[in-house]
Amino acid sequence: MLMVAGAVTRAIGTLYRILVVRWAGPEALGLFQMVLPVYRMASTVATLRLPVALTQMTADGLARGQAEQVFRARRVAAAMIVGMTALTAVGLLGAAPFLAHRYLTDPRTLPLLLLLPLAVVPSALTGIFRGWAEGRQNMVSTATGQVVEQLVRVPVVLALLSLWSGRGVEHAAAALVVGLGVGETAGLLTAMALSGWWAWRRLRPRAGAPVVERPFRRAVRRIRRDLHVARSLLSLSVPLWVATMINTAAQLINVGLIPRRLLVAGVPLAQATEMYGQLTGMVLPLLYMPMLVVFPVGTVLTPAIADAWASGQRARACRRFYLATAGALGVGLATAAVFHAFPEAVPRLLYDAPEISPLVRVAGWAAPFAFTANVFASVLYALGKTDRVLYTFLLTTAVRLGLTYQLTADPRLGIAGALWAVTVDYALTAAVNGWACLRWLRR
Repeated sequence: MLMVAGAVTRAIGTLYRILVVRWAGPEALGLFQMVLPVYRMASTVATLRLPVALTQMTADGLARGQAEQVFRARRVAAAMIVGMTALTAVGLLGAAPFLAHRYLTDPRTLPLLLLLPLAVVPSALTGIFRGWAEGRQNMVSTATGQVVEQLVRVPVVLALLSLWSGRGVEHAAAALVVGLGVGETAGLLTAMALSGWWAWRRLRPRAGAPVVERPFRRAVRRIRRDLHVARSLLSLSVPLWVATMINTAAQLINVGLIPRRLLVAGVPLAQATEMYGQLTGMVLPLLYMPMLVVFPVGTVLTPAIADAWASGQRARACRRFYLATAGALGVGLATAAVFHAFPEAVPRLLYDAPEISPLVRVAGWAAPFAFTANVFASVLYALGKTDRVLYTFLLTTAVRLGLTYQLTADPRLGIAGALWAVTVDYALTAAVNGWACLRWLRR
């Protein structure tokens, strides 16, 4: 069900991206793409990846028959996420002027940053209900919520763009942020309705005979138990949180780095914002569109190879690896061929923007590496080599940032320099992780 929901969500997202580019324009899209990494960072800080830990503790506790421990974990996780969400929202509002004027280089992002809590708060709170539902093997909540978010977000954004047409780039970008917030709120309401959270009184085990205890001692004992549960939750969530923070931090560095290096290359501020929107809001999503085919393969591949490897069927695991790699490589080469053969026709058809054809050509070189890298990461996850994926990510991110710094400031390359850095990143990732897959599967 999650795979179907993911495919539907990606399909709606692709259509939404096409419509937004045509209705809002690349400059408004660039402003929105600038604040998007801030939104992701804030959401990560607000949740601390506790929903994943709650899922694990819920599943484990119910399997062991420790229902009371499960409900305590749920209560503690919810309290921690609510508290962190409030602190994050306040911190984001306080940091908005600095981020807009000092870091993001474009002061027009200030109203967008001030609107971001409308999306951060419901997004973080949704994690509470989804973590609880997934721990009880209730995937309907997550799958339905993902689809509802898109079905609500798209018409809201289009309605606001139509209502605010002619009011300038800032209003168009604000429409995207407001639509994001409304979509996340719809996802939150869906999760609240379908997660089974409100049936807890029927599920909770009945307590035994009441124990006479002083209120102070009872409060101290409860606090100690809650602190123990909090430590258990954090021990599961913090490693995942650190890995996610590294990824979001890299995105945040890019959003501050690329426009600055374009300014060094002599590009005016408004044009730099537009170019950033073309790269992150048009060309890269165009590159990722064929992932609609590749991503489900990676999702299925992880448990399939893990099962074959655990049962000692290594030849079977290798065959699945080779088949998935061949399929991803085939899709990547086909994408590259289309991008090189029709670099103007593709963006004209989708975005009515043939001027980005030079970037489309460069993206064609990245396609085979990007798609096979997805398969290689799935295989390494199946083999339990998650540390290898993290180390590769750190290496390639450092290389990518260094190349972005150098190439984007070159007037002959400009924004294409940032895309070449992305291409090298994917090529290096595919080479390192692909070699690691072959090494471990042939042992």
